[in-house]
Amino acid sequence: MSIELRRTEMVYNVIQQIAAAGKETLRPGDVSTRLREMGSPLGSWEIRAEFSVLERQSRIACDAESGAWFIVQPAVAQDSAG
Repeated sequence: MSIELRRTEMVYNVIQQIAAAGKETLRPGDVSTRLREMGSPLGSWEIRAEFSVLERQSRIACDAESGAWFIVQPAVAQDSAG
């Protein structure tokens, strides 16, 4: 697995952990805090870049009004692809 793919998956796994803990929306800072706690810090610009990658993959989306991010549910991703 490439370093880039591994970083993307690490960020997505943290997003999933945050969502599983009951937080429906998040910001890059939430991921940054969790990664520091895990001993795997990334710069905020790196995390934001990974958010863009995940958005292009239709795995997360941003609410334009609030600026908060959320996980795209599989059914929603399929509906938007079709």
